[in-house]
Amino acid sequence: MTVSKHLDTSTSDKKKAAERYYDENTPGIYLKGWNRDHIHFGLFEPGECPGPGEVLADSPGLARAVERMVEVIVAPAGIAAHHHVVDAGCGVGGTAIHLARTRGCRVTGVNLNRMQLEIATGKVREAGLDHLIGFQFADCSLSLPFADASIDVVVNIESACHYDDRKQFLREASRILKPSGIIVAMDWMARDGLTVEEYDKFIVPLCTPFAVSGLESQSTYTDILREAGLEILQFEDFDGKDADNLRLVENAYNFLSTLQFSGIETPGIRGLIDQFGTLYEAWRNGSFELRRYCARKPEETG
Repeated sequence: MTVSKHLDTSTSDKKKAAERYYDENTPGIYLKGWNRDHIHFGLFEPGECPGPGEVLADSPGLARAVERMVEVIVAPAGIAAHHHVVDAGCGVGGTAIHLARTRGCRVTGVNLNRMQLEIATGKVREAGLDHLIGFQFADCSLSLPFADASIDVVVNIESACHYDDRKQFLREASRILKPSGIIVAMDWMARDGLTVEEYDKFIVPLCTPFAVSGLESQSTYTDILREAGLEILQFEDFDGKDADNLRLVENAYNFLSTLQFSGIETPGIRGLIDQFGTLYEAWRNGSFELRRYCARKPEETG
């Protein structure tokens, strides 16, 4: 049985929750507790995964892993210098900077969090890439601020899980892509075949702490991609190379639990324990997974 469902809250409430989540977590958990440029998981080679106690923001292994994740996701798109790429849910600009620097392409990042856009703009300025990279404030789950058939590639990395309407996002992606244009993405997903009871036990508890609007599975994602008029070219996992991310989640949970056990307890620490604990349990038992896909807008006919 395939299960996919969304949290029973209004669109405005979910949007506010996502904005509040990023406002609260960007300065600390992400930029100081993860990586300064990329707010997503990585793909590790043997020996790269940081050990317990290592400062992740200073880890060269994690820095390589998050950029490797970008490379693996975008590879099927064949991005070239003449392409205009939209990074939907662009975070603090790491992917946009990486693509502009390595491909020479034009990139427009879209985000509904103004704090992240300000940080991203500063990073682009420091990198001297203002001529290639720009940003737009918009809610990707409602609309993408681009003309019909004007974009070569849409990139969406670990962002759509926070959208309250992924169907609308994919319809918008299809609308703005040129014929034969490509969307490449990675997202949090529920394993296909979960029962309602398993979904409620392992997926629902991680939704509120991470401002996640339910999770699709590969099957439900396949359905909504096709409904949006997109042809699926690839839908794959990462052959176990994403497994070290679970170790990092476990390390964070253990560290925070140790603080709590030693008497250092604040609402913030309790909230983080809830976040990492629910994610660890869902990932460890196989209910949660990371998957990537590549889909194409068909050529116009007739």
